[in-house]
Amino acid sequence: MDVLDLKYESNKYDLIIDKSTMDAILCGENSFVNVAIMLKEINRTLKEGGLYLIISYGLPKNRVLHLQREYLNFEILIYTITKDFVLDDLEE
Repeated sequence: MDVLDLKYESNKYDLIIDKSTMDAILCGENSFVNVAIMLKEINRTLKEGGLYLIISYGLPKNRVLHLQREYLNFEILIYTITKDFVLDDLEE
């Protein structure tokens, strides 16, 4: 299915998980426009109060601007998972 043209009905899902889909689209042509279209589709298919979970390698400041468009109604919470160890620690 094409994330830019979801064939699902509106207000259908409680949860949508994005595992680097936004990251991948941002690497292509017309990236900002395509991400805007994707987010509009995601916003449409989420139920009111639904959760859109983004798992991204991108910095939050580089992703949040896409979620703050005036026609979207996402409440944005950012959780960062940090690396707690150094690879050398695994060899001991």
